[in-house]
Amino acid sequence: MRREKIPIWIAVILKSQDKCNIVPPEWLNLSYLKEKYEEELKQPHKFSVLPWNWLEISKILLNKAADDLSDPTHQLRSIIQDLREIRLVKSRKGLKELNESNIQLDGLSLLEINELRPFVLTVMNKLRQLHESVNTKTDKGSANDQDDDMYNDISDNE
Repeated sequence: MRREKIPIWIAVILKSQDKCNIVPPEWLNLSYLKEKYEEELKQPHKFSVLPWNWLEISKILLNKAADDLSDPTHQLRSIIQDLREIRLVKSRKGLKELNESNIQLDGLSLLEINELRPFVLTVMNKLRQLHESVNTKTDKGSANDQDDDMYNDISDNE
């Protein structure tokens, strides 16, 4: 047997046929994940740097290649769940800072962003509508003020 880099879906198929062992990524171990959990606790307004697809890969490997992982799977599942929950709480707190044109989601994984997407899109659309209605009312108010100014200018000349 030799090490090869292949797509994870092929590795899972080969693993199910007992034709390979999967070498887990360097970040899928207790010490690294605990370190990231501590970072999440220490930095309440910032997300720790994790791979873009850390949730998906960890779930696949825990389900399909648990025997290839160096740490006990129940501990890995626990720390992954803790990380996911704290990041979810932080992202929901961050949604309070939404405006009609921008949301900052630096450091979130693809799955985390997609979990928030339905709620965020609805809220941002409502905020945009409110912003547009306020601007429309402001524009109409300034147009009426201009009309009044023109009327005043005309009546001053008479």
